[in-house]
Amino acid sequence: MQPDQPKDPKTMTPQELQTLAKETLDQMVRALGIQADCQILAEDDNEHFAIDLQTQEAAKVIGKRGQTQEALELLFNRILKRKDEDAPWIPVQVDGRTTGKTGDAPKHTRDGKRTILDDETVDQLTRMAQDCAKEVRHWKKSRRLGPYLPAERRIIHTTLKDDPQVETNSIPAPEAGERMKYVEISWKA
Repeated sequence: MQPDQPKDPKTMTPQELQTLAKETLDQMVRALGIQADCQILAEDDNEHFAIDLQTQEAAKVIGKRGQTQEALELLFNRILKRKDEDAPWIPVQVDGRTTGKTGDAPKHTRDGKRTILDDETVDQLTRMAQDCAKEVRHWKKSRRLGPYLPAERRIIHTTLKDDPQVETNSIPAPEAGERMKYVEISWKA
């Protein structure tokens, strides 16, 4: 047996990370002048979790087309990475609305020529499509997601195909490569 190695001071336990995440997001939201309650949404292993902000000012936190929420989530995660380099990406939800970002690339496997996504990625893309459709219905303005691979786009299109108020279209993304395209969710007038 080897003697105990000193623990890397930048690596935290899941509980320490949850506490730091909650305190950090509380401070950020207070600095914005918003009253909110931060709740940890932990999975069974306690290592993977999200934070849900419950607030009466959700529209202010989400912002136009979700841009404020995305910026808040990005800054929040960068602050946590400075405290713990090994910290996973922590999604920030606002009254249950997610940005759909996990910080990790989707897991793909190949079955012949077809790409197969894992269940977690399918669930995440489905929730993101539903959240964006809700936003498009509310604001009556298009929202562009991606760019995504064909298998990822297929999930978004399939999720929203029966929605009578929105429609989806794939739009080329030449800067991202031949197979990558954006998915635009539009309101049907």
